Amino acid sequence: MARHPKLCVLHIGKTGGSFLRSVLRHNRQQWSRPLQLLRHSASMANTIENFGDDRQVAFTFRNPTDRFVSAFYSRQRQGRPTYQFQWSAEEAAAFLWFETAEEFALALASPDHRRRSAALFAFDAIEHLRSDMGMCFGSADLLRMSKPAIVACVDLKHLTPKLPDVMTRLGVTDFKMPSKPKYHAAPEPLPQLSTEAEAALRAHWAEEYEIYDTATEIAASLGLSD
Repeated sequence: MARHPKLCVLHIGKTGGSFLRSVLRHNRQQWSRPLQLLRHSASMANTIENFGDDRQVAFTFRNPTDRFVSAFYSRQRQGRPTYQFQWSAEEAAAFLWFETAEEFALALASPDHRRRSAALFAFDAIEHLRSDMGMCFGSADLLRMSKPAIVACVDLKHLTPKLPDVMTRLGVTDFKMPSKPKYHAAPEPLPQLSTEAEAALRAHWAEEYEIYDTATEIAASLGLSD
């Protein structure tokens, strides 16, 4: 029997990973190759260390603006209703400073040094913002260099229509949807950032947007976008 390299499914927070993992687990008996469903702490670099330099990877990703808003309110709710993870001491301090994602993003460009320092602290404190695409991939250039190892990558906004293609690429050609797939989504629509707040976020998180653009290019080359 031919040996298949490990296929590592990375899990970047707030990108639809909970949904994809629930579908894969429901179809475990249909896996035609070994899959490793990894935690948020996994990265391109440590998958090589843990599974060999011939390992392959798959992942979902998301527009950084939408992910920022989703991550902020998800952790403000402590993960409810899907999960329930209490705040760390650092997160508790961050949410004392900022009640909305809008306030938080604007503070990143605030002339008030104290408020801007609080925003920078919060970025390092809040889970899913600290564990960003930069942590997972290193940089846009490193992600581009890793393209030969990428079996599938798909933007969250395309995940539902492209799910059959994604599953086929993961070696699950005949899959069934679970009756209750896991959706780690907000219980109600989230407020959008103002133009000014998004500009402040883009300036602070420029590398994240560059990585997103690179992932979008790779997804298009794999036929996993519009």
